[in-house]
Amino acid sequence: MFGKLFNRKELEKKIGILQARIDELESENRVLSTRFSKQEIRAKRAVSDKQDADLTLKQAEKKIENLERTLENQKEETQKTDELTQTFKRAVTLTNAQSCDLLSQIGSVSSRNEDLVTVYLRPDESVTDLNEFESTIELEQDVKYLMQRIESPTGMALFYDMKRMGMVRMLMTPPFPIGESGWKLDRVFDTTQLQELLEQNQVICILLAHAGETFIGISNREVVIDYKVVRSSVKEKHTKGGWSQRRFERLRDEDIKHHAEKARGVFEALVDEYKNELKMVVASGEHNLIKEITGGDSGYRYPFPLLIRSIDTKAKIEKHKSDIDKIRVLAWSARWHLLKNRGNFEQTMKNGK
Repeated sequence: MFGKLFNRKELEKKIGILQARIDELESENRVLSTRFSKQEIRAKRAVSDKQDADLTLKQAEKKIENLERTLENQKEETQKTDELTQTFKRAVTLTNAQSCDLLSQIGSVSSRNEDLVTVYLRPDESVTDLNEFESTIELEQDVKYLMQRIESPTGMALFYDMKRMGMVRMLMTPPFPIGESGWKLDRVFDTTQLQELLEQNQVICILLAHAGETFIGISNREVVIDYKVVRSSVKEKHTKGGWSQRRFERLRDEDIKHHAEKARGVFEALVDEYKNELKMVVASGEHNLIKEITGGDSGYRYPFPLLIRSIDTKAKIEKHKSDIDKIRVLAWSARWHLLKNRGNFEQTMKNGK
């Protein structure tokens, strides 16, 4: 009887040990199952990441191919530009007075034969738009190439001596738009339209729109009549990346919006004050800011045209009279593209300055 009781207690003890072991194994099994599930999830994620990485790699390889192709095209373009540089002497910006003097000299040139070509092109037009021009006049390839490359919101004028040792071969982009396209082959250059354009004493509004500093002035050919400089605090650009950059850019956009609203109020007040005299608004700077200042969502609403072109002041706008007048001078200045010396061309340029 005691033997049976002893054996029963031994069995119960063994059962308890085994049960404890079972509980331990079940706990380990749960841990291993959880770990396996996580590994399975990581494995699936790794497969997905690998697929994304393969796709990104393919896209990157395609971008590299496109960049290599673009680089090759740029090399070819640079080579063409270098070849052009050998043909073209230089390009210079001349003030209104200098341009008028040079134009007067061009107008005084005469030839024994009808071999002096004058071409006027309005914005977004080319010599292909001129009736019978290409079938009559044979321009050199470098000249055609230059005329195609120049992007001018005001059009251009070409004075071209067809003689091999021609004294005058130059192209000019005026400060204000060419009014009428046309061409002429004669013993003299036709400078009339350009003279009238340069010598007109119209009143214009000059807008230099930059985030944080905007100049708005009323000017004629001779003097700045009135002006305002709008300044406000705009954060510099952020380049660190990540969330910080996005937040910084959002704050910067708010600063720019505030500056645009402030400048727009000044612009509208100044333009409305001189609207009976104004003929044009000449704007330069950041295009989106120009849009916001001159009209915003409602659009440009004034009866006189808006001309957007480059006016490079390169310096902070100060309230000194000379700095303000420099803006007027630049607004009336013209860009002259000059060919290399062929005959007496270099002397013509020196006299024109």
